[in-house]
Amino acid sequence: VTGLRKRAPVGLSGARPGDQMILTKPIGTGTIMAGEMAMLARGPWGVAALASMARAQGDVAGVLAGAHAMTDVTGFGLAGHLNTIAKASGIGIELILADIPVLAGAVELAGLGVRSSIYADNRALLPELELPDDQKAALLFDPQTAGGLVAAGPGYEVADILSKLNDLGCDARVIGRCLESPVGLRVL
Repeated sequence: VTGLRKRAPVGLSGARPGDQMILTKPIGTGTIMAGEMAMLARGPWGVAALASMARAQGDVAGVLAGAHAMTDVTGFGLAGHLNTIAKASGIGIELILADIPVLAGAVELAGLGVRSSIYADNRALLPELELPDDQKAALLFDPQTAGGLVAAGPGYEVADILSKLNDLGCDARVIGRCLESPVGLRVL
């Protein structure tokens, strides 16, 4: 990509205590696709996963252009990417598992032990991360194909940001918040 920017791009290292973490797409594409390969996924689950993957994020990125930190959620899974933002920014991120949107069927497949081929590698990147006893927690390490964006936005702007994203047809959600310490990721 070439071009000129009038301001610095949004990177990984700008998240601040008090920011809220916004996710723009549900997670679970790796698990759904692994379920498809194992012939365990229902047809509508695969269709919904493909529709999510096909949703472009250009308009969404435009709304999030004022975020303090942002990245796309891809191969390292949501936990890996959030941990990267936390460490690059020198802050803690408190993730609320119940608030994370997931694709239909992903939790059910995770409960059956369905994992993508790189799940174990992703989990090994954060061995110290304590997880609640919940099947949904496995999806934090699920690699995403064409996943959403995760952004740290100032708390006072989040309602407006979510409204704009929802007007675009994006099911964006606040999934956590940034804290001063300890540096790294914590899951509630």
